[in-house]
Amino acid sequence: MANISISSMSGSKTSTGILFAVLCSMGLGLAVALGPMTFEGGTTPLAVALFRALFSVFFMAGLCILMGISLRLPWSMCLNMLILGALFSHMAFGNIGSTKYIPISLAALLFFIYPPLVTLINAIINKKPPGFIKLIAIGITFAGLGVMLGVGFEQFDYRGIIIGLTAGIACAVNIVWVNLRVKDVHPFVIVFYQSIIAAIIILVLAIELQELRFPETSTGWWGFTLIILLQSCSIPLFYFAIQRIGPETTGLFNNLQPVASIVAAVVIFNESLTGERLVGAFMVLLGIIIVQVLDYKRIRH
Repeated sequence: MANISISSMSGSKTSTGILFAVLCSMGLGLAVALGPMTFEGGTTPLAVALFRALFSVFFMAGLCILMGISLRLPWSMCLNMLILGALFSHMAFGNIGSTKYIPISLAALLFFIYPPLVTLINAIINKKPPGFIKLIAIGITFAGLGVMLGVGFEQFDYRGIIIGLTAGIACAVNIVWVNLRVKDVHPFVIVFYQSIIAAIIILVLAIELQELRFPETSTGWWGFTLIILLQSCSIPLFYFAIQRIGPETTGLFNNLQPVASIVAAVVIFNESLTGERLVGAFMVLLGIIIVQVLDYKRIRH
């Protein structure tokens, strides 16, 4: 079978990499904003997460076959895939599921705490302090979340806050685990196997909790379908962008993800964003960008 490489595509390598990174961030951000519309249509977060995972299994398998990537996995990696799959199941559920209980903007920012968390976890593992400026930036990020949560906190459903926050933590642990344990496995193969594990876990939970329900309205079906397509198709774009412009630059462009969620929430779904919440959102994004810029400069130098 012919091996199809993304590097064979015509055009500028840098420009296409930036395009992939932007499209990935916009797709993932818009998917989060579609959550409330989908749940109001009658389905549940577990149902959305289940079919998102199932779609990823077949989509990644197709991509691997098309690109000549072997799906064989050493037995030594099986335990790692079980752990990654368990983490991925909560990422798939929590990233969208939290929007059932809390505003889209807050859900997007709660999940996006994973970049500074990755920095902190790596600092602990490597026993190397992240540096004074990074600590300040991380402090600004969590202070921004505090501002957003502190404004009208009694109006927020604690379930949404816990789901969104723990999903971000799961994402951070997933990234660190991949880098430490399975960095020699192709990313598409990782997504394939962790999606299988996640689908099994979510299916059992959905049946046990009687949460396996399909949308009952056309609007709900549109949201249901778009979330699955946007999230599943954005993941390959992320890795294609890394091939073109590197992980550091891709990470910088990935900051557009919560911005896309917030803009869609305000413009499309008329979600109110008070001045205090806007300040909190700005602080979160500012802290994350400072950390990533510092990492970018360190690695480039």
